[in-house]
Amino acid sequence: MPKTLNSLMKHLRDGGIAIGGSTQKRRLKNIGYYHGYKGYRFAGNASNRLPLTNFSQVADLYDFDTQLKALFYPRIMSIETALKNYTLEAVLRDASSATFEDIWRRSLTDYRSYTGRTYRKAWETRQRLRSEIDGIIYGHRGRDVIGHFRDADKDIPIWAIFEVMTLGNFGSFYDCLDRRVKTVIVRDLGMPTNLDSELRLKEIVFALKDFRNAIAHNGIVLDVRFQSGSINTGVAQLLKQETGIGKIDFTDITDYVILLVYLMRRMEFTKTECKQLIAGYEMILERYRNELPINIFSKLIKTSTRGKLTALRQFVSNG
Repeated sequence: MPKTLNSLMKHLRDGGIAIGGSTQKRRLKNIGYYHGYKGYRFAGNASNRLPLTNFSQVADLYDFDTQLKALFYPRIMSIETALKNYTLEAVLRDASSATFEDIWRRSLTDYRSYTGRTYRKAWETRQRLRSEIDGIIYGHRGRDVIGHFRDADKDIPIWAIFEVMTLGNFGSFYDCLDRRVKTVIVRDLGMPTNLDSELRLKEIVFALKDFRNAIAHNGIVLDVRFQSGSINTGVAQLLKQETGIGKIDFTDITDYVILLVYLMRRMEFTKTECKQLIAGYEMILERYRNELPINIFSKLIKTSTRGKLTALRQFVSNG
């Protein structure tokens, strides 16, 4: 039998988490036992349990995470839109056409750069992209932007596909672009020429994909458990060269703030916008540094955070 809310509260008390009264009962109901307590009882993975003793600490962790997502979401959506637009402009120029089929033949040709097994792998990646694009085209019904062109038996322009593709789809699309197109994009962004920025940007897109999906689907972001794989150290090397900030390994959320601010500056967001993100993040940290016991807060936010944010603000001021 599923546990009632009262029995779940008793289960929490039996596990050493103090909880009681109508207010905390309502809060548990609102955030959910499984999404709330079960999700916030550890940092990163289940073996790294947090020393929780009171349900108010669980509620604070939930609020901490929620405020971070509210801060990050509009920024990451703006970055996603900008990345697509930078890419769209480069592709249209390269292919001299807005039609997907022309772009497929002329610009989505990265596989031709390789030989042997690498060629085979790149060719398979391109075929998977084709399946993804076909799924986007035929999966959209009704009178949306894709359906308008498909149902009129017209060639579907790339901008229409970009309107509905996910960030994961976009990452695959970018991956399959001929290197000459990737080079145009990273130069337009002002990324460095000495660190294979064409490859670094692909890695950044897939890192953002995991981050963005966790935010959009109300996953937990506070402890970066959303990562689907490790992020190449080349991204950290690029950020260190560009911002002057070291010890970036994406094992805590502060490093994602650095990545967002870096991209915002490369896209020429104003210094004010970048400083507002940093200040908003610092304000949330300060609040929960005061509200959470230090043995909980320190498992989530590293002691290097203050120094990194000072350096990040300097990068924005100097950029």
